[in-house]
Formats: sequence, structure tokens, C-alpha cells
Amino acid sequence: MQPGRRSLTARGACEDAVKGWLDLASFVSSAGSSGGRTPYDELADKIGREVYMDLQGWHLYLKDVKVGQGLSLAQALAAQLGPQLHGGSFRGADLDALLKKVPIKLGGGKLTAALADLLPSGCVRDFERLLEDYALDL
Repeated sequence: MQPGRRSLTARGACEDAVKGWLDLASFVSSAGSSGGRTPYDELADKIGREVYMDLQGWHLYLKDVKVGQGLSLAQALAAQLGPQLHGGSFRGADLDALLKKVPIKLGGGKLTAALADLLPSGCVRDFERLLEDYALDL
């Protein structure tokens, strides 16, 4: 955490928000059958530690945004992006398109914003570099 910054955890804030773009049921069942571990846990950890939403100067890291069933937004994104990275078909435009599809509810659902609109530009570039590095290490 940066000096002068506060940590914020959103429990359940996006519980219904991601259901439209990712089938969490199959992801949860596969995680449950492997003792809670998935092939993309390392990627999810990196995303969760390095990618954040900027909300009026508050950094809300994706590991702290819960999307239901105890999953973080970082885990959901890793499950969505991981197969593309393994298949070698990932492009930066794919990340942009995905981030525009992920709805984030704010103010108790009074406002919905795309995740792409809540990530600072530098953070998106770092996210893309993180994915490129992960793909190279495969």
C-alpha cells in the first residue's frame, strides 16, 4: 500500500455484475474438484496484486473485489484470459474488449461502469505487460 493511501475491500459489491460475461458455475466446480486450486492461480495472484481500480484516489485491487462464490475479480479474469495465453492467441485488443465488457456496480447498484473505465491507463498497460510476461513464461 502506498503511503497516504487507504485500503478498501469490496465484499459482494460486484456479486451479480460479472455473471453476464463469465460462466462462474463451471469455474467454481473445477476449482472445487482440485482442492480450490486452478491452472491460473499464479496469474490470478499477479493480477490481484498489481491491477487496481482507482476510485477517487483509493486503489481497490482486483483481489479484493468479490464476484460471488468466494471468487475475486482477479480469479475470474485469470480464468477468462488464461486459455487465450496458453493458446497463443492473446492480443492487447482482447484485453481492452474484455475490460469493456466487465460491469462494475457502484453506489449499491445505482451506477454501473465498465471495468475499463475504472482502471488508470498506466494500470491497463501494466496489466497487458503482465499478461505478455505470463505468456512468455509458459
